[in-house]
Amino acid sequence: MVTAGAALAAVAATALAGGVIATAGASAATAEGNAATAGSRSFGAEAGSVTATAAESLSMLPAGRVGARAAIPWRLVGSGWALAEFTTASAKAAGPVWLFLVDPAGGRYQVYRWAATRQPWQLVDWSGDKTRALFENQGGSRPPLHQLVLASGKVSTFRLPSATDFVLGYTRPSGTNILVSGHGIARYNLAGVLQAQLISGSGYNAALSSADGTTEVVNGSTGVELVSNTGGVIRRLHVPGATAKLGGCTPVRWWNSSTALVSCVANTAIYSPRIWLVPVSGSPPLALTAVRNGRDGDYGDTDAWRFGKTVYVQALGACGVRYIGRQRSNGSVAPVNVPGSAGNNAVVATSGHRMLVQEFSECTPSSSVVWFSPATGATQDVLMAPESEDGVVSVVAYNRDGEQPSDLP
Repeated sequence: MVTAGAALAAVAATALAGGVIATAGASAATAEGNAATAGSRSFGAEAGSVTATAAESLSMLPAGRVGARAAIPWRLVGSGWALAEFTTASAKAAGPVWLFLVDPAGGRYQVYRWAATRQPWQLVDWSGDKTRALFENQGGSRPPLHQLVLASGKVSTFRLPSATDFVLGYTRPSGTNILVSGHGIARYNLAGVLQAQLISGSGYNAALSSADGTTEVVNGSTGVELVSNTGGVIRRLHVPGATAKLGGCTPVRWWNSSTALVSCVANTAIYSPRIWLVPVSGSPPLALTAVRNGRDGDYGDTDAWRFGKTVYVQALGACGVRYIGRQRSNGSVAPVNVPGSAGNNAVVATSGHRMLVQEFSECTPSSSVVWFSPATGATQDVLMAPESEDGVVSVVAYNRDGEQPSDLP
């Protein structure tokens, strides 16, 4: 078993690839209570302010540096930043768990630390106001949900009425409620009390919130559906060829403020997902990726990004592997090698010309996180899993519903 002291040393020396703890020359962000209103800011005084103080650093930590929570430059936190949950536990031994805030430069800030466990909470989402992270217990009946205030480390716990409910994440823009998939999609407050049933029926398991939080794009049988945050379908957005028989369409994230990036199962021999850009106005959708047949190793795409004129895809390989691919002008896909990885990689976020990539090992359940430039092949270690240890449990990007390279037109 890894002792707490040894594990901390391992994180500082091994898992963090030699990162040096940065001294915080600034005080912690001042906690400012928010008066609770029924069904609205139901997290109440628990959400500490993350507004920068006058003495707060206004620069990011460089690659390889590790800072304390008090050193976080909250004014700079935004697109390209991510929360990463990391542990030195393994299948044979418990280990402590850390929550890090990762900046686009490759620096890391230690936000929180849990005692040794083999079943860490699962990071679900990060609130749009930057203040809180949502976690879910693994296993058990009606597993509790936990909300962590990032600026103070305070934790609150609540439960949903049913164990069958699946938590999708915070509502936008600020995270005053959560969206839950059960018998449809519903909105609950942060005490587990139902606020509104957005849509009812079986099979609804995805929701993409608009920036102002007034509408959601949810999965559908012949496309996707735009629903009101107070309940009811506003518009059904059809995608050519999509049918319930094939599995319909799933909203992934926003391509821009008015267009959803949607994955729809195509009618091929392998029923591979294809990426469409679907305007919520009801205008005709546009296919971004070609229909896949598996002949070039791509069995379907679940996400896509455009860097300049180049489209990169999150491709499905054989045996459940995910990899990054570059779509050629003829529509075929060329695998993009991430140096040092086993080839099983998932894009978490983008910043400028780089991708934040979660690498999964070939033979163990461990994973690491690196910054990667698909154009040059350069990588930058962020959180590296020691051999035989779990490493990165989960990663959530800030504004994960709308991550795009900053140089997009």
